[in-house]
Amino acid sequence: MRRRSSFSLSVMVVAAFVLGAAVVSCGSDDSAASGIPRIYDPGKTLAIEDLQAIGFKKSKTYDVEGLTGADSAYYGFWAIDTYDRRDYEVRFFPSHSDAVELGTAQADERSGEDAILDEDEMSWPVGVKDARQCKGDVASGPVSHGIGSCKSPKYWDYSIYANMILLCSGGDVETARELCNDLLAMLEPQPDEA
Repeated sequence: MRRRSSFSLSVMVVAAFVLGAAVVSCGSDDSAASGIPRIYDPGKTLAIEDLQAIGFKKSKTYDVEGLTGADSAYYGFWAIDTYDRRDYEVRFFPSHSDAVELGTAQADERSGEDAILDEDEMSWPVGVKDARQCKGDVASGPVSHGIGSCKSPKYWDYSIYANMILLCSGGDVETARELCNDLLAMLEPQPDEA
């Protein structure tokens, strides 16, 4: 009988150790804990020049008429690796609270799996062609882009950082969050700057 209870105790100790290690390792990989929150006010006001200073390439300046509360909006690209640039849409507002209160609904409309990408249904159709991506018809070969298939969302998520809404490409929410964080991390003060 003693063997059985010492064996059971050993199994319980090992199980507790494995469970504890799993909890610690999962906690350390949590991107919310290590990344920039999706909605974050660092207490500064940004402009397109702040993004250009970290290598953002502005491709287009959008007309913001109909983009509720926005001062300016741009389409462009950026990446840590210049050979793997990703598309972004950037919207600037007078303040962080304006970005949150006035800009969230239209950012939701433009991003994610349920993005509204039909000009007749959008509240702000400017730049809609840049917000779509084409998915080819695999059965037709690599040359085909399937004429009716260019209504897939390019932007899968967004961040509201300071007075800016940053819509991020990526193909899924997790990748888009990672790409948002990569760019936003470049805007955060470095330890020697603090």
